[in-house]
Amino acid sequence: MSMEFIPVRAPESPTFSWARWRRLARAQWAEQRPQYLAHLLVCGMLYIALLLFLLGVSGFSAFQTPVQVSLYFGGLFLTGFVFAGRYFGAMAQRESALLALMRPASVFEKWLLCAVVVAMAYPLAYSLLFLAISWPVQQIAMAVRSALEPQTFKPEDYVLFVPLAKVSAQQAMPVPQQAGLLIGFWALQAFAVAGSLYYARASLLKTLALGFALFVLTALVCSVAGVRGEVLFAWWSSRRSVPLDAGVQAINVLLWIGLPALLWLQAYVHLKEKELQ
Repeated sequence: MSMEFIPVRAPESPTFSWARWRRLARAQWAEQRPQYLAHLLVCGMLYIALLLFLLGVSGFSAFQTPVQVSLYFGGLFLTGFVFAGRYFGAMAQRESALLALMRPASVFEKWLLCAVVVAMAYPLAYSLLFLAISWPVQQIAMAVRSALEPQTFKPEDYVLFVPLAKVSAQQAMPVPQQAGLLIGFWALQAFAVAGSLYYARASLLKTLALGFALFVLTALVCSVAGVRGEVLFAWWSSRRSVPLDAGVQAINVLLWIGLPALLWLQAYVHLKEKELQ
C-alpha cells in the first residue's frame, strides 16, 4: 500500500509575506496609477512653464549646470513633499479609509510599500522626467548661446545635470552633497507621511505649518547654542573644515541617520494607530 504525501504550505507570516505584499503593490498601482501619472504630468507642465520664463528673461543663459541643480532639488523637495503627503489621502475620508485599512495586508507591509513608492520610486520617476525635459532644453540653450556669443560661450558651463553623476557634479554639486540632500529629502517625506496620518483634515497644510515652525525653532536653538553649519554637514562637506572627531560623528549620526529613521518610525506608529481605530 503506497502512501501519498500531500505538500503542506507553510503559514504566512502575519508581519510580512512577499506574495501578500506583491498583491498589495499591484492593487495600489491599479487604484492610484491615474493619480500618480497626473501628479507627474502637472510637475512636468510646471517645470516647462518655469523654464520658458527663465530662458525668456535671461536670453537662454539661465540653464547653466548650477541652475539645473537648483531647479532639480527645489522641485524634488516641493513636489516630493506633496506626493508623500497625499499618499495616504484616502485616510481623510471615512469610507475610503475603511477600504484602505481592510486590505489583506499587515501594517508593516503597507508601511513598507509606502516607503518604497514614496522614497524610491518617486525620486526615480521625478529624475527621469527632469532629464527628459532638461536634455532638449539644454541642447536648445547651448545652440542659442553659441550663436549669440560665439567668442565667450563655454559649453562646459551647460553640462546636463544628472543626479549622482560625477561628470555633472564636477560642474555643480559634489556627489556627497547630493547624497546628503537626498537623505534630507527622505526625512521630509517621512515627516509629510506622518503628518498626513496624524491630522484628520487639511493635513498637508498643517504638516507644512508645523514643519516651518520646527525649522525656525531649530535654527534659533542652533544659533543660540553656537552650532556651526560645518559641524551639522560635516559628512557631506568636501573641504573638511572641521575634524571628524567623536562629537561631530555623533551629531551627524543623530541628524542624518537617527532623525530620518525616527520620522519613518513615527509614520509607522501613526499608521498602526489608524488600523486600531
